[in-house]
Amino acid sequence: MELSGFLIKMTKFVLDTLVKTTNADIRLHGKENIPDQPVLYVINHFTRMETFFLPYIISNLTGKNILSLAFHGFFGGAFGNYLSKIGAVSTKAPDRYKVMIGSLLKGDLSCLIFPEGQMIKDKKIIEKGKYMIYNTGIRRPPHTGAAIIALRSQFFREKLRYFFENNLSNEIQEYMNFFEIDSLDQVEAVINQESYVVPVNITYFPVRARMNIINKIAERFIETLSERIEEELEVEGSMLIDGVDIDINFGEPISTRKYLDTRSIRKKITNKRLYLTNDEIKKEIYFKKQGIDLMYNYMKSIYRMTTVNHDHIFSYLLTKYTKNKIPVSDFKNRAYLAIKRLKGLPMTSYHTSLMLSQRNLLTDDEHGRYDNIIETALTEGLISLTNGYIVKNTERFSRPYEFHTIRRDNTIEVLYNEIEPLQSVIKCLNCVMRIPSFQVRRMIRREFLQLDREIFERDYSHYFIEEETKPKNIGSPFLLKKSRERGILLIHGYMAAPEEIRMLAEYLYRKGFTVYGVRLRGHGTAPEDLAIRTWEEGYESVNRGYIILKNSVKRMAVAGFSTGAGLALLQAINKEKYFNCVVSINAPLRLNNIASRLASAVIFWNNFLKKIHVKRGEMEFVTNRPENPQINYFRNPIYGVYELEKLMKEVEEKLPELMTPSLIIQGSEDPVVNPISGIEVFDKIGTKKKELYRIYSERHGIVRGDDSEKVFQKVEHFLNENM
Repeated sequence: MELSGFLIKMTKFVLDTLVKTTNADIRLHGKENIPDQPVLYVINHFTRMETFFLPYIISNLTGKNILSLAFHGFFGGAFGNYLSKIGAVSTKAPDRYKVMIGSLLKGDLSCLIFPEGQMIKDKKIIEKGKYMIYNTGIRRPPHTGAAIIALRSQFFREKLRYFFENNLSNEIQEYMNFFEIDSLDQVEAVINQESYVVPVNITYFPVRARMNIINKIAERFIETLSERIEEELEVEGSMLIDGVDIDINFGEPISTRKYLDTRSIRKKITNKRLYLTNDEIKKEIYFKKQGIDLMYNYMKSIYRMTTVNHDHIFSYLLTKYTKNKIPVSDFKNRAYLAIKRLKGLPMTSYHTSLMLSQRNLLTDDEHGRYDNIIETALTEGLISLTNGYIVKNTERFSRPYEFHTIRRDNTIEVLYNEIEPLQSVIKCLNCVMRIPSFQVRRMIRREFLQLDREIFERDYSHYFIEEETKPKNIGSPFLLKKSRERGILLIHGYMAAPEEIRMLAEYLYRKGFTVYGVRLRGHGTAPEDLAIRTWEEGYESVNRGYIILKNSVKRMAVAGFSTGAGLALLQAINKEKYFNCVVSINAPLRLNNIASRLASAVIFWNNFLKKIHVKRGEMEFVTNRPENPQINYFRNPIYGVYELEKLMKEVEEKLPELMTPSLIIQGSEDPVVNPISGIEVFDKIGTKKKELYRIYSERHGIVRGDDSEKVFQKVEHFLNENM
């Protein structure tokens, strides 16, 4: 088979350009598994485009041109001639086996075959514990063609070695002529090699079917597109246009020599027969048992390397729920536990996003992976969402789907099928599904209680300053568990600690509420700790408390004082469906201290001095004279003020989005927060169910001291009305 170097280079150039201009992210794993030997790559087949880009990927990786078996329908006319010139071999070409065996024997070209024999659109590969593939309405075992080609190439290599070692020159010449081996030197190179099979798995994430520009272009030029082609353009066009992560895993190479080590095969190797006629190849060196054994070996390896991702986990759990009405919180809890446990398994491949923290699955903030798969299931009519529940459409889940349109009609089933061969993964997911809901909540609550305390203990130990850091009980987060029905998340202010809001917490606890007192990162330790914290870290601190409280009670409110009020408002904005109401006490939308408005300039100056390596002149802290010296810091980090300003800017911009019932409390003569702040917050929030309560006080800290009882009573009354 004669390849065209020019066409191969041109094709690589076009594919290089295409890869760079699409949003696809190709990740290669296990490249070290590719031996410096003749290789037959066996790869799972899900899309049409694999026929074109996988030879390009492997050729770029190894420096060798690739022969690949391709669907016979592609061949014919100029396009078929082009495919032949770049290394594609028709699945119906009469000399296909000779061409590929010869290439493997010589090792000058690598070979690529999709062992399933066709695209596996439904990704259903396991049937009653066996590898089975859909084909024209039935399920059949995978073809052994790739295994037979690999074994035959090694068989002829062993024969050639026998001829060479026994000086059988006529037989050697016959093989040289048949396989187009140029010289005796090349014969020596051939017999010193071995044919290997390298299993390869390709996993796409995400897989979505959407109308796209490629569909529209095709519809413009082709009057009638078959439903099958429309589906392929929707799925594969979306991959190219919207962007898809393509994980390509190369498995450990499989030696073919060991499969030929039987008495009957050795007998055929060590005789003078050539076995070159079609009849001999079909009957004498068919290697039926060895082919089946090798096929199951590489099939197991291919599907063991599936790159597990969020979509797999969400789809499997969704399918496995026996009840049709699924609490969203329970679904997310189980997904979180599943991912955590899966990361402890000795698996071959995870998507990189699974290796990141999964806490935002539990916080009910935006989670792109979760939101995307839920939107897909909604669009396909598989589920609906009602009052915090995912409701499965039983008819859609149980319906048999057409093989050629299932990627568009039921993405969930396709993704469920894809991880079915991963027994350890399935066992883990099934185990998670068997845990009672109350136990799942308890496990997560305990985990985050422990995590929150560990973070505090670590920070406290690291930043402790003798005679400046307050006792541990001042800064430690706390849980006052009372009711399983109602709970409130309380957040303290800037430069303070959870002790600041303890009096309010204990009051509400006595009134029947479960309360979690959050410790904002950087507080309750030392000013040096606060000086390195961003407002986002404070928000994440509240999120940990949210996870604990959510898994303790049925209904929740969030309340904060000062900076904590800003964070409470932001939580309510971002989690509109999950809080019954929000309470803001002296939120610092506007600060009285003019120095706060200079924080950005001071930070800029400090950074400038650091760049030119000058310490002198830096201003990192200013003196603070707190109302509660037993709780608050005496030094105020400039960077902390800078982050506070950023937080309140974020809150102010989002206030119109706040639709949760809101109570805004503001001290009339607040010396720290400009009293206009309460009125501005009240005016800007979007909800119509809101109250503004102004209390006369010359202190900022109205959650402690003489004014606190009125504040507590107002908060309790508001909570009772809205919970």
